[in-house]
Amino acid sequence: MKKSIVLGIIAAIAIFSSACSSNEVIRVGVPFTDGITEGVLFKKDINDRASIVTLRSILHNETEVESFDRLSIEPQAVFTIDRPEDGVQEVRRFVWYRDNGRAIMSNERNVLSHKENQEFFRLTAEQTQELKEILQTDL
Repeated sequence: MKKSIVLGIIAAIAIFSSACSSNEVIRVGVPFTDGITEGVLFKKDINDRASIVTLRSILHNETEVESFDRLSIEPQAVFTIDRPEDGVQEVRRFVWYRDNGRAIMSNERNVLSHKENQEFFRLTAEQTQELKEILQTDL
């Protein structure tokens, strides 16, 4: 029994390690709108392998939710996981930090008009704290 648990943990680490190629980068930014245009101002890139592995673990364990309540119009942060050498953006999440210490994330920015492929995810307080430490969103 203990061997199977240890083997499972080793397999999970191997999966996360293989998923993080050496050319991956986490891009961190803040959304903006000026009344005419909206976009994201990316402020930093994170190449740290441990941060990428931890962020992938958070994403692997995020909980999809059908609905949300009382989200502000604008998310507080946005991040992507990119492979610049391949021209690929694997993940994009907009982040709304909640007063209860948790976070809601979405693959789309606009919370007022759901897009067909829009998904929402809820993080635990612990996951949210890890996310904040990685993104250091007090940019």
